[in-house]
Amino acid sequence: MKAIRYRAYGGPEVLEVVDVERPQPAADQVLIQVAASSVNPVDWKMASGHIRLLFPAKFPQVPGFDVAGRVVEVGPGVTKFAVGDRVFARLNKGIGAASAEYTVGSLADVAAIPEGMDDGEAAGLPLAGMTALQALRDYCGMSMSGATQRVLVVGASGGVGHLAVQIARAAGAYVVGVCSAKNAPLVLGLGAQEVIDYAKPDAYAGQAPFDIVFDCVGGSPKPWLARLTPNGQLASCAPGAGHIFRSLFNGLARRKVYAVRLKANAADLEFLGKMVADGNLRVIVDSRFPLEQLKEAWQRSIAGRSIGKIVVDVATP
Repeated sequence: MKAIRYRAYGGPEVLEVVDVERPQPAADQVLIQVAASSVNPVDWKMASGHIRLLFPAKFPQVPGFDVAGRVVEVGPGVTKFAVGDRVFARLNKGIGAASAEYTVGSLADVAAIPEGMDDGEAAGLPLAGMTALQALRDYCGMSMSGATQRVLVVGASGGVGHLAVQIARAAGAYVVGVCSAKNAPLVLGLGAQEVIDYAKPDAYAGQAPFDIVFDCVGGSPKPWLARLTPNGQLASCAPGAGHIFRSLFNGLARRKVYAVRLKANAADLEFLGKMVADGNLRVIVDSRFPLEQLKEAWQRSIAGRSIGKIVVDVATP
């Protein structure tokens, strides 16, 4: 099969197109013929070596974690899925990861794609969608129905942020999104009641404190702590040393700080899939690249100006 891999740490230039053996599914796994994958910052950050203490590469590494496609073989004892089923997943480990024509997914990480959902949109949902869901529900304790919190989503037009806006709004929260002025109509269209243009010098003038701030951009936690209610919570899916240090004192502080760490699982994918099926969640696709142009897709992500998700269409035989 055709795959993209890298054999040393570096930038997009380390990616190479290769022919490798097709993986075989073990017990509790399915073999997926990949229709599409998507790019997440962790992909190129992992390849750079800058986060090797948390996410070490195993050379040669096939990058990518998000995948959507069709089951073409099931492992011994698998009954949950059958050949021909359309599935999506956030892969954890495997011989072939997302940037390949075929990959293996464990049953613990694979779910059925909602009826009528495009493969590219499905590929854009797993990592970003579960990160948003778990940040709001698991870290900040937001109920998924009848929520009353005021929620600020920083980076509301980005890959994780645009999904967080919709999840929080569907839960019942009052949602304020932070983005550029040109992306304000999109964020409002996704359900935010208000939008803050971060470029304005008085952007937060008159804003009441927030119960939850979900930071999808990164940087110091200090500015957001000042905008929380006395018992407010700050969660970041792009945490730095400041978030991690501050989180160590959550037991002593009224305002909590969380460094969000994704725990991939099929149940959360199924939850997100139901939101899609019910019309409460949609994936915005910024751009699409063929597998052979994964370098360009990474460069688009590294530039930090994408709206929604960057999708990689994988040509399969």
